[in-house]
Amino acid sequence: MRQKADSTWRADDFFIDDSGETWLLQGRELSGSPSGRTLLLPDEAGALQDVVRCGADLYCFFDSGTLVCYGKDGRRKFQSKAYGEEEAARYRMTSLVVSGRGKLYQVRTGGGSSILLSFDISRRQWTTLMQSDRLMHTLTLTPDGVLCLTTPDGYLRIHPEEGQTESFRRLMLPDGSVLSPGINAVCLDREGGIWLGTYDKGALYTSPLSGLFDTHPIDIEVQPILTDVSLYGRPLQVGAEYDGRILMNVTAPYADSLRFAHNQNSLSFRFSTMNYVRPRSTCYRFRFSGGDGLWHTLSADSAGGMVSDRGDFYLPLVGLPPGEYTLEVNASTNPEHWNADRVRTIHFTIDHPWWQTPWAYALYALTALLIVFIAFRIYRYHLQRKNRESILLLRIQNLVEQVNRSEPSEAMVVLGSGADNREDAETEPSLQDKEFMMRATELVERHLSSPQYSVKQLAADLCMERTGLYKKLTAMMQQSPVSFIRSIRLHRAAEMLRSGGMSISDVAEHTGFCSVSYFSKCFQREFGCKPSEYAGESSK
Repeated sequence: MRQKADSTWRADDFFIDDSGETWLLQGRELSGSPSGRTLLLPDEAGALQDVVRCGADLYCFFDSGTLVCYGKDGRRKFQSKAYGEEEAARYRMTSLVVSGRGKLYQVRTGGGSSILLSFDISRRQWTTLMQSDRLMHTLTLTPDGVLCLTTPDGYLRIHPEEGQTESFRRLMLPDGSVLSPGINAVCLDREGGIWLGTYDKGALYTSPLSGLFDTHPIDIEVQPILTDVSLYGRPLQVGAEYDGRILMNVTAPYADSLRFAHNQNSLSFRFSTMNYVRPRSTCYRFRFSGGDGLWHTLSADSAGGMVSDRGDFYLPLVGLPPGEYTLEVNASTNPEHWNADRVRTIHFTIDHPWWQTPWAYALYALTALLIVFIAFRIYRYHLQRKNRESILLLRIQNLVEQVNRSEPSEAMVVLGSGADNREDAETEPSLQDKEFMMRATELVERHLSSPQYSVKQLAADLCMERTGLYKKLTAMMQQSPVSFIRSIRLHRAAEMLRSGGMSISDVAEHTGFCSVSYFSKCFQREFGCKPSEYAGESSK
């Protein structure tokens, strides 16, 4: 914005020419900076759309199709019109001008149609190169004089000198990628590289020297090379130990056979080729013995990103079960042709864990047999115990019945020999023997609660020698005096237990036993069951 006196001057438009000078349009005046020149534009020319510097001259293009050239001094040198009034009304919308090799090239659009013009500077002559019912987007000129033009239908290469036009609806970039219509801008950088602007794929860069417009597949002999093997995403190093074992003895390109532990089952393989002309055009196919066994073809355009734009093939294999595997990889620049002699084959093994080895299975079988044997022994033990408990219960019931139907002295005679009463006694005891047994039993029962009542005292009370007492008792009852006294005590203890109301410890104390454990031991040896078992059965 520029102020002069009390009025404010506003710029209607501004332009930058090829030399970098800025031109400010105010009404019909065009002022340059930093040159300070002011040009007066003709009213009949219409609206100014483009400014181009060629040498010292400035060329101004208007929406009417008029070209006005101004010299270094700011004076008008000449004025020329590209077409008549009918075309002028059709192509008023936009203008794009490029210069080179003594000519100016202009694209004009309007009403959905376009025209490409050429102006010879020396001859001051216009030439129509192309007219189209479609919009022409952008235009650039290569150093070798080729016009590059983008349209909704694709890309055009125009050779103005030869009068030839090449149209490309699908563009093959040097990396092998294919672009369909959707290119809306093109420009040339200082190094001769071409930048393509697209609607939905961003900006792309390439060079025409690498086959930009070659849409035909090329056949290059390529060999897949194994560049690295990774374990859980980390490339394996040659000679390095992983969990105590060396996995790579040679570099990856020479590795044909690999072996891994059961927990090293997430691998990845990376392959590449020596296709430096069009790396992205490299296609791969592979098959894996751990999969479906079919060939799978991939390229940089395939989903999943397994093939990169640089032509590298990355194959992850995650969570492989133990077993033998074979991986085959083939490469080609033409997916219709594959060289079967250039298949890269890799064999690798995932070892079984120790618990899945034959020795482990043998151990499992032995363990199962041992468990079956132990289970059988336990079952047999419980079965025998159950049988013993049944026999014991029967003996307790017999004992209870005998105690219930016998007098104390008679019960003692019957049970005095313990659980092993002799049934082969054929002689009936004499009256004198019965009186002796009654007397001996009475003496023991009288001193039942006294643990100190011994064989010596019993013999004295019976007015006998100890040896005589021993001989008489062993002859009559097959018992020693000690066993005789103990049997009477145990018999009375059984009677107390049957009657109830007393604990086992009280019964042991009342029958002259010093300890409950000794009482239980003697009771079980005498009757074949524990006091607690007898007491429990008697209470039923």
